[in-house]
Amino acid sequence: MNDLFSIGDAAEKLAISAWTIRAHLKRGAIKPVRVGRRVLIPQKEIDRLANEGLPSLSQAATQSGR
Repeated sequence: MNDLFSIGDAAEKLAISAWTIRAHLKRGAIKPVRVGRRVLIPQKEIDRLANEGLPSLSQAATQSGR
């Protein structure tokens, strides 16, 4: 499990808040791995997010009609 990170650890690696990670998980922008009840973020997903970035949460909310 060396390449799986908790939400807090992933947020620290990406220099964003854990809240932001959770919001993007809810919207499906981040693909987690579930181990029991734990939600873990794979290293390759962190690398993808670091290279591509994340969509704006305000834009996503506007597009979904919220």
